[in-house]
Amino acid sequence: MPTKLGNILRAAESRPYDKYGLDAVICWSRLWLVLPDGVKKELQEARSSLNTAPRFWLWSLLFIVWTVWAWWAVPAGLLGLIFAYYWTVDAAGVYCSLLESAFDLYRLELYKSLRWPIPINPKQEQESGKQLTIYLLRGSDQDRPIFTPLKDK
Repeated sequence: MPTKLGNILRAAESRPYDKYGLDAVICWSRLWLVLPDGVKKELQEARSSLNTAPRFWLWSLLFIVWTVWAWWAVPAGLLGLIFAYYWTVDAAGVYCSLLESAFDLYRLELYKSLRWPIPINPKQEQESGKQLTIYLLRGSDQDRPIFTPLKDK
């Protein structure tokens, strides 16, 4: 990705797939529903911080408009922009770490909730995770066709 922030967020999406064969984008909404309330609270707080930091960046940028009335608006705005960028990167790191931890600790709860066979070893877990992702995405497993074309009469 072109920025450090993009790299952090992309890594959070790809790690569950690399480790367990689970696509984070597809599986996250289902995993969220099986997480304990304490874990959800921590994730919500981290996400809130991640959302607030770019908002602060935008307001710092807009503050520079006040340069017309006060010369010090430019240095204050630039200082705010720098602060907000580092805040955003730090908040993204915390959020992504918690996201990855949620997959590490609660992915088997997802398997149980969906009545999907729990993998026995890491190699099997990769394949099972990929199949579960396909199932959640398409509503069927890999072996069954999703669409059966009508035959000509």
